[in-house]
Amino acid sequence: MSNNAALTDFDALMDASMDDIDDLPPIGVPPTGNYTLDITASREKSDKGSEYVKFSYLIEEVNEVKDEAEAGDAAAGQKFMEMFSPFKKDGTVNEIGMGMMKERLVPFSAHFGTPKVGETLTQITNIKAVASLVRMADRKEEGRFRFVLKDVTIL
Repeated sequence: MSNNAALTDFDALMDASMDDIDDLPPIGVPPTGNYTLDITASREKSDKGSEYVKFSYLIEEVNEVKDEAEAGDAAAGQKFMEMFSPFKKDGTVNEIGMGMMKERLVPFSAHFGTPKVGETLTQITNIKAVASLVRMADRKEEGRFRFVLKDVTIL
């Protein structure tokens, strides 16, 4: 149980010491390694009306971090996400976005026996899985990371 759960109201918070408040887990894409994840996927719509597929990840367990110097960059409770835009703004197919989305959905489709994208997507709600994650620096935005999940095993 987290320390924060014991803080039931604002008065309790005001009476708490700094040690009574949980530290913030690391934020963003964790380093290259192997993780037990809680995964949820959804169909979303942006404020501008374009639709995309969003995968949300919660680290339940850090099984291995490839570079021990980065071990502090990953922790249980850490959240990160990825979005896939299968169509461009002009409505044409985004080949890269479509292919990457398919790659992410395939293990779930096989696990659930759902051949259709929509059927598979609706099944991915708080699904436990173990996966290897490879983190790489974004070429366009310094300090931002992208990632690829490999060897996804649904539990």
